[in-house]
Amino acid sequence: MTVKASLAELRVFVALAESGHFTRAAERLGMSQSSLSAALVKLEKQLGTRLFDRHTRSCRVNEAGAALLPAARRLVADWDHLFADARDFARFSRGRVTVAAPNAQCALLLPPAIRAFRDTHPGVRVVLHDVPEHEVHALVRSGAADFGIATQTDARTDLMGTALSADEFIVALSPEHPLARRRTLEWAQIAQEPLIGYLPGNPVRSLLEEKLAERGIVLSYAFEIALPWTMMGLAREGLGIAVVTMALRPLAQWHGLEIRAVGRPQIARTMTLLRAPGNSLSPAAAAFRELLLGTQKKLAA
Repeated sequence: MTVKASLAELRVFVALAESGHFTRAAERLGMSQSSLSAALVKLEKQLGTRLFDRHTRSCRVNEAGAALLPAARRLVADWDHLFADARDFARFSRGRVTVAAPNAQCALLLPPAIRAFRDTHPGVRVVLHDVPEHEVHALVRSGAADFGIATQTDARTDLMGTALSADEFIVALSPEHPLARRRTLEWAQIAQEPLIGYLPGNPVRSLLEEKLAERGIVLSYAFEIALPWTMMGLAREGLGIAVVTMALRPLAQWHGLEIRAVGRPQIARTMTLLRAPGNSLSPAAAAFRELLLGTQKKLAA
């Protein structure tokens, strides 16, 4: 098998693993669904194992696929970086910056920064990996992303982190909810209500629960949700109070929800910029990173 064919098939593998859907993966790669399926079958035949559990139009990586995915991402990223660096390393007018971040940051934090960056560096392409927060570390560690945005935790990590911003915990609730009449709330009050929160194990939820446990406060969730858009929709219909952070305030307001600060205690998470030690940033990536840090510093001032 030629190097070109191997790379094309690895791209199919990575795109399908990240999208979980044949049609979306084909659209992302600019190829037909039949060509994508054929490339996957060829790769699985040469590897001697199936990589996905298939359903009608969707799929999910199986045990073998999950084990091979980090190496495939690294190979594709290394190949892309090789050509990008050879062509653009000394030409700051062109280049590529790859950022991994949770969907909320990709939707609300990064677009204004990307627009400002492209105004001054129109030839630099910014690539976003819109992924669940627990996947950000893996993408940065493997080199698939130049840097990532994630919640700072006490867990030990081999990645280098730089504080980006403070993000206060708040609640979003329907204007008709009785607690919406109050200007400020306390966590002891919130704990008595049906809540809408992130899935167990989510770093944002884990941090909040650890801080509240120090005060003997335990939250009870009526809904445990992966995506903030779903959380806001449930809160809009009066099905509970959404426990989120200030980063989601624009989304909550778009849904017509009331935002309330919560005290006793007031809790905030720290968002960090992560990068792998020993991996130097390209001039373009370093410039975008400095733009993000500078923008957040101005907002905090």
